[in-house]
Amino acid sequence: MFSGVDPGPERANPAGMARRASALLALLALAVAPARAGSAPADEAVIRQMNDDYVRAYLACDVARFRTLLADDFTGVLADGRVIDRAEFLRQAAVPPDARGLRLRDVTIRVYGDTALVGALVAYRRADGTGVRTRYTSLYVRRDSRWAIVWVQWTRAAAPPN
Repeated sequence: MFSGVDPGPERANPAGMARRASALLALLALAVAPARAGSAPADEAVIRQMNDDYVRAYLACDVARFRTLLADDFTGVLADGRVIDRAEFLRQAAVPPDARGLRLRDVTIRVYGDTALVGALVAYRRADGTGVRTRYTSLYVRRDSRWAIVWVQWTRAAAPPN
């Protein structure tokens, strides 16, 4: 403790300081909650639509739609660990995928203010009949009132237990 410094009544009364801190946190929560409560469902709907559009664009090789979905500073991490930028992603998006019967499962959307996370399990079959399971996580950021995907990471998923 520094000499000559008055600790004040809060230092002498930790319970009083805790009550003041709790009251301040409650006021902050009340001040922030209404602004986010009204926009969270609308934001989640926008993100859900963008995620659906992302999957449709993938299956249709719709590079034009990807241009509107991806941020200029987009980064992708492929299941094999390679890191690609937006230009490489768009180049790969133009190639028809070897994916039959693609299905999404366990789609999770979490909105945190101007940031949102989307995760899902993707299952499909290749033309040769091989089953593929992949999980992806996408990071969305709202900039200038517009959502864009800034990051996607794909991870190979284990086959379900028999």
